[in-house]
Parts: sequence; C-alpha cells; structure tokens
Amino acid sequence: MGPASPACAQQVKPPKIVGLQVGIADRYKAGLWTQVEVTVRGGDEMLSGDLSVIVPDSDGVPGRITRPCQVLPGRDTPVRFTTRFGHVDSELIAEFRVNRRLRAEKQFTASLETDATHFLSAIENRELIVVVGAASVGVEDAGKLAGGDADNKPVTAHVVDIEQLPTQWCAYEGISAVILSTSRPELYRKLTADNARVRALDEWVRMGGRLILCVGSQADQVLAAGHPLAQFSPGKFEKMISLRQTAALESYCSSHTGVIPPGGRKQPMRIPRMVDIAGKIEAHEADVPLIIRTARGFGQVIFFAGDLDQSPLSGWKDRSLLVARLLDMPITASEESKENTAVMHYGYEDLAGQLRSALDRFTGVRLVPFWFVAALIVVYILLIGPGDYFFLRKVVRRMEWTWLTFPVIVVVVSVGAYVLAYKLKGDRLRVNQVDLVDVDAASGHARGATWLNIFSPRMESFNLTVQPREPNDTPAAEARVWMGWLGLSGRAMGGMNSPAAGPRLWSDCFNYAPNLSALVGVPIQVWSTKSLTARWEMPTAAYPAAELAETDQMLSGSITNTLPFALRNCLLAHGRYVYDLGPLAPGESARLGQMSKRSELKTWLTGLRTVVEESGQVGEKYRQEATPYDRSSVDPMYILRTMMFYQAAGGRGYAGLSNDYQKFVDLSDLLQTGRAILIARGAGATDQAPQVGAVLLRDSQPLVGPEDQHRTMYRFIFPVKKTKD
Repeated sequence: MGPASPACAQQVKPPKIVGLQVGIADRYKAGLWTQVEVTVRGGDEMLSGDLSVIVPDSDGVPGRITRPCQVLPGRDTPVRFTTRFGHVDSELIAEFRVNRRLRAEKQFTASLETDATHFLSAIENRELIVVVGAASVGVEDAGKLAGGDADNKPVTAHVVDIEQLPTQWCAYEGISAVILSTSRPELYRKLTADNARVRALDEWVRMGGRLILCVGSQADQVLAAGHPLAQFSPGKFEKMISLRQTAALESYCSSHTGVIPPGGRKQPMRIPRMVDIAGKIEAHEADVPLIIRTARGFGQVIFFAGDLDQSPLSGWKDRSLLVARLLDMPITASEESKENTAVMHYGYEDLAGQLRSALDRFTGVRLVPFWFVAALIVVYILLIGPGDYFFLRKVVRRMEWTWLTFPVIVVVVSVGAYVLAYKLKGDRLRVNQVDLVDVDAASGHARGATWLNIFSPRMESFNLTVQPREPNDTPAAEARVWMGWLGLSGRAMGGMNSPAAGPRLWSDCFNYAPNLSALVGVPIQVWSTKSLTARWEMPTAAYPAAELAETDQMLSGSITNTLPFALRNCLLAHGRYVYDLGPLAPGESARLGQMSKRSELKTWLTGLRTVVEESGQVGEKYRQEATPYDRSSVDPMYILRTMMFYQAAGGRGYAGLSNDYQKFVDLSDLLQTGRAILIARGAGATDQAPQVGAVLLRDSQPLVGPEDQHRTMYRFIFPVKKTKD
C-alpha cells in the first residue's frame, strides 16, 4: 500500500483558548463578583459548544459557570462571565466542550504581572476606584493624604476603552466609586442610552454605588439630549459659562492655595450652568452650582462642574484635597484609628468577617475549645505510647501483644471521639440567617441582602437559592437574585489572603446558575459549616406611608405603619440626627414635630457621652468619650447596626475594622442627600408571626427549621420636603 495522501494525513486544527481578562482594567477584589472575559480562537471548523470558567471558592472548592459559545473558523470569540475568586492568588481554568467532549482547555494563575498564562492578583481590604478617561484625575494623590500603610491605599483601575466596562451591574460589586471624566467625549461615542454598559452602570448606582460625574468644557456635548451620560445629570443644562472665581472650590476642600497661583495668568474654567436642580448643592460660586449630590435609588451621583484632568485644576497643588472630598476619603489618619489597629486579632479584619463569625454559632451545636482538643491528643499519644508500653511490660508481661492492644486503643479512641463529636455537634442540619431589606419609597424599588451559615452533620451537596419576600409578607414574584459564597477577608487561617489550603475532601465542581440566582451541588463536609450570601432586587409598593418635611434641620410630619406586621425598635435617621419612634403596630402612626425627642446619630451608634476630664479652680474641662466598639461581639444585629451607618459612626477610627467587603450596606452618604431613613426590626422567628426578608430554599423547599435563628432588619428611605419658616 502506498503512502497516505497529504489531505488524508492533515488533521483538523482544533480551537484554542488564547486570552483572559479579569476585572476592570485588570483590577478586581477577592470574594466579590468579578467580570471575566475568555477569548477562544477557532480552528478549521465552526463549533457550537459550552465555554466554562472554573475558579476555587474561599474554601478551595472549584466553582463552575458555563455559557453557550459558537466558535467560527480562524476567528477570535470573546465570552464574558461573572464569577468570584476565593483567594488573592487564585487560579482559573477555562474549558471549551462540544457535546461534553473537551476540545480546548487552559489554566491561568494569578501573578504580579499579566501574560499569556497569568492575570493580576486580586486586591483585598483596599478601596478600588474606577476612573474612566484619558488622563489621571488625582485619585492616587488623594489616597496618600490619610497617611498610614501603603498596603491600605486605594487602588485605581484606569479605563481608556469603554469596552472594558462591565455589562452586568454585579461585576461592579467590588468597586467603591466610578469617576467619569468627560473632557474627551469621544471616549463615550460607542455608548448609546440603552447600551448594556450604561444600563449596568446605572443599575449599580441604584443598588448602592457611587458615581462622580465630572463635566466641564465638553458639557454641551455630554449633557445634550440623547447622550447616554445625560441621564445622570442632576438638572437641566442651560449654557456654558466662564468661571473666573474659584473661592468656593477652595473653601469646599479646605484649601489655602488658590486654583490660580498668585501672579499667574487668570485662566477661566469653562463649565456648564445647571438649572432646575434635583439634589443638594454642596458648593456654588454665586448662583452657579459647582458640586451637586443627588440620590439615585440607594446610591448617589456627585456632579462636579469641571474637568479634574484639564487646566487649571490639573495643575492645582491641592487638587488631591478636592478629589478626596468628592470621594469622602479621610484626610489624615486619626490617633484613634492608629490605636485600634494594634489590638488583639480576632481572625478577621472586616466587619463582614465578624458577621460571618457570629453566624457560626448554632443552637444545639457546642464549640469545642482548642485546649480540650489538645488535651485529648496528648491523652491519645500517652495511651498508644507510654501507656501501652507500661501495660504490656508491667501488667501483661508480654510485649508481643502490642499487635492486639495497639489497634484496640486506636479503635476505642476513634469510637469515643465519634460519640463525643455526636454529642457535641448533634445530627441536625442548622441555619443561621440575617436579612437586610432596603426600600426606596421614592422609586418603589427594594433591594435585599442575606448572610447565612449552614451547619451540616453529614457530608453532602446542596442545591441552594433564596426566595425574597415582599415587606407585606408575600412572595416577591418579580425579584432577581444573585447568590454566592461568603469568604473571610484577611490573612487569618481560612482567609482569602492567607496561604493556600491543602487538599480538599471534595474535588468535584459546584455550579453557579447561568443567571447567578442559585448554587448547584455545593458541598459541605461532615460537621462543618458553609458561609453564603445573596443579594436581590425587586419592585414593591409595600412600605410605610410617610409625609415628612424639614424646617431648619427639624423634621415634622408623620409615619404610618401600613404593613401587616409590627415594626420594632423604630428609629428615623435624618441628617445628623435620629428620632426614637418606638414600636409601630400595624396601622399605628408616629408624629414628629419640634417637641419630638431626637439625639445625634453618632451618639446612638457609638454611645457617645460627655465626661469630666479635669476639675479645678479654673473650671471643669469636658471631653466626649465613645463606648468602644466590641470586636468580639457575636450579636449579628449589633454588628449589622455598625455596618449600616459605618461612616456616620466614625468608620475605622471607631470600629477598628474596615467595611470594604460589604460596603453597599453603609447608607451614611444617603443621609447627606436629604433623605430620611426609617430603621426597624421585623418580627423574629420566635414570634407568633415571623417576618423574614428571604427564605432559604434547598431543591425549591424551605431549608430553615423552627429552631434556626433568622433575623431581619428593614430600612425605608423617604424623600423629605424642604420648607421655610
């Protein structure tokens, strides 16, 4: 037989995975939803299959998300995913399968630099700020103003191609703020008002994000009708003007240096004049608004009439002060903050870690102290070593019987350990859950967050999701859910910045639902726990009725509980004050006026009190002293209270812990927009009519039992009318 022809010998060229982009401009945070883009290069034939991304969670268990993918011959096909990285130095495996047959695979690992097989390591316990524009706006310099360790400075993701922005809002979850610099409007020409990237950005803001929109010399284009960014404008664009006085900006950020240095050429700033303002004007020059803060859902848009990357601001010595003020960054590190960093380490560095630890306390499951385990190990070693030796030598006097006594000791100790663990841990599945439900009365929109820990007495896998419920105690038909695991931030054992764990007992992947609404096949080892979290959003008309007005920083009006359950521990926060309304039964109203009892919000959060510092002939000196935050507390509601108004309480200077991991929970900034927030506890699981924000489901059936702990906190946000005397 002759040699095969070249056509027969030539093999079909297979597809290849040739590229990976992680995060926004290669920046992302561990443990939070992150955008991933995988590029597949086609071979010699068109293929339709499934592209998967596999990333280990914080426990080292691989999690898979899959998208359908069609690969054309010789062409690159980018496919986007949203997933979570369980470790700062993680790995990622991309697989392309056709009819379940693996056709292409590539493994990537985190590193300090990016190349064909590496992506950048994640950041943790640092703020991540996205800047869209062609030049720096001074975020790096602003981050240096607080001093402290360089490892805690904010990180900037600089975007010069709008295609790098996410198409899913949850991919912004790790972002503290987005700054849109519009001095070069051509960067935004690829966008349209209904563009997926614009929708994702808008939805992220409404879910609690912060957008700083800098519009200066190109305002006539950026704020024109139909421009995709015009929807974020706080008012109506009237005309362009030349601003020659900048004292208002200098005063706003407490600068003692003029924007235009003495003797310099007086260069005016070309800025827009806005009218019909909807928001709080924080700085203005004469009748020209310069900085406007506007609530947008649960987030806010800060409008700055100027270009931070253009002269004269780009050359201003104190531009960093202005940027820090726009981002609400601390200017100097307080002594209190420095003192709090040198305290006992509890195994977590973030309030979310403390909440996660608190949820690890289960009814009927007793924790075994380390000293007790160590003592048992010592006893075991003594039994199989000296104990066995002296028993055989002094009592039995036959050393060869160790072949019998040794396995007997091992079996007895093993059975005893199992019986002891059974007595302490039990054989019932347990769940601890906390819900936080926020309702914006102005838009009829609700968002929710759930944090939960599951204790399993057996090694098994779970199919899990949550079913949100309306505040009127009915299932939410139009809710969208995003569910994932909850990692532990920091360098402690099991933390996402700790050394990688060893081999796991469970090597199979669990799966994220395609829309991220559920986890499928999540493994939990015997007598172990799993920490999970979920977020959701939905339209709702179920919230208390409120008619509120403000006169000289005093609230007046009424709030009526129109819900079918009692609201407990009701507090109304507005500005820097909080009003104690007590419990509100269904149909009951609370009225506010000049005689209403109120106190400082910071006092309520921190237990601030005035104490005598020194007493003498000259007189008495007083100082204010806060009740120290208890970082060892295992009360989830106590921890959640600080998370809800973290900055208002004093931030890290008070808590001694960061709040970067679940930053969206903090609504301190929303109080600056003039909104009022009603805070209330729902009826607990032990009440006759329990009220919960969401129900945990396993295989579509409720998983929580009657003895499990389930607590719910509500926040209702109301607009407030401003009136004059």
